[in-house]
Amino acid sequence: MKTLIVSENNAEAEILRRILRFNFRDLYCLQASTKKEIENAILTDGPFGFYIVDADMRQEEPEMLCQSIRDLSGDKPFLFIGKSASIIDRISQELYQSNSFNDQIYKPFERKDITDEIKNKVSGILDWARQEEFESSIEEIDKKDFIEMKLKNFYLSSTFPYDIYLEITSTEHIKIISANKPYSSSTLDRYAKKNVKSLYIKKDDHLEYLEKETIRCTKHLKKIFPSNDEYPIALLRAVTILHQYMITLGTSDAIFSLVDEVAEGILKYEGHYKSIRKMLTNFPEYYAGIASKSLITGFIAIHLAKKNGWESNTTKMKLAVCSILQDYSLPDEAMAHINYPIDARLNQYSEEDLEKFFNHPIDAANISKQFSKYTDTDYILEHHQELYAKKGFPNQVTSSKFTVICCLFNAAQFFAAEIDGHKYKKDIVSKVMKSMARDFSKGNFKIIFDILRDNLN
Repeated sequence: MKTLIVSENNAEAEILRRILRFNFRDLYCLQASTKKEIENAILTDGPFGFYIVDADMRQEEPEMLCQSIRDLSGDKPFLFIGKSASIIDRISQELYQSNSFNDQIYKPFERKDITDEIKNKVSGILDWARQEEFESSIEEIDKKDFIEMKLKNFYLSSTFPYDIYLEITSTEHIKIISANKPYSSSTLDRYAKKNVKSLYIKKDDHLEYLEKETIRCTKHLKKIFPSNDEYPIALLRAVTILHQYMITLGTSDAIFSLVDEVAEGILKYEGHYKSIRKMLTNFPEYYAGIASKSLITGFIAIHLAKKNGWESNTTKMKLAVCSILQDYSLPDEAMAHINYPIDARLNQYSEEDLEKFFNHPIDAANISKQFSKYTDTDYILEHHQELYAKKGFPNQVTSSKFTVICCLFNAAQFFAAEIDGHKYKKDIVSKVMKSMARDFSKGNFKIIFDILRDNLN
């Protein structure tokens, strides 16, 4: 449990902190003194079970700070500290009565009974906070009523329109993200460090979310331009929604429209930066994973196609669509970075996940047939993990199966898989090219590999 001490008086805050630390070993105390500091604390270090607010503050108005706290945290108890006159004059009765567990402690702190008073009043608030935190958040559920969502998806936003849950037993889930309430990446990081890879959303909420977000992403991409710093994030959100939708619902007219818009966005992004180095330097490496690798593949593939003299917009759109669809069915983000069927990283996965990994090129090929305006994408996608000398998968085909466009797309996705998540630096790029040289220096692969090598600066 955490509490936030809102005070400009560091000495008094330290007295409070020492008393609380001694009497409540599981209570962690932070301090803030301005509206900005409070907002940062709530978004970065929250949630807080209750708040201790100093009514004697001079630089800030405590009533307004409390309202800001309620806007971000909802209805949580306040323990007001200060001179009697300050609490009466500066804390309205409406605010004071807003929660039945709100309480007050009068200054000065230099009195013999202060420790007992703090202990008694905080104990009552903590009992409420603990009960509220867990009883209101834990739900016994039928698992078929929930849909799994990858933890990685939530890094692209700071709020989510529906409640999100963490699985704690086979029949119980605890709410960790409340609908339309701010959360921070550090909150997600804490779960990621515990090897949590998925969160859960109620099925009805998920379906509604996908339908609305598909339309919203399409509209947003029509309005935003590659020169905008938020453009890559908009593309990442759109690809993430596309993949979730296709896994859950398949395809629809709304999905066809969004795929068109993302594919156009990939072409626009490449056209804006015109060099691989600039494209990847301006692309955020923090969001590495399936959606990120998909976009990098598209950027590289379009660039290689132009350098190979392919000016047809139809061909470039086909490559962009292939990049979007290639890995949509992978069960784990890290699998997007595995290029060989014999890779030590595959040892950590279950047989079910391995089957999905080795079949994902076929899954991509099959769903691409529903995008009928982009012909022959199924052939490119079925072969996109194949390599020279039968080193790839799923079919370990002979060299005769590799058309130039297959070689180009395979080189783009291989490079993307290796570079995704890394800053664009000379030593990293050199390492990637060295690893590619073993399998991309022969046959039609060599033509594309030479173009890629010559256009990395």
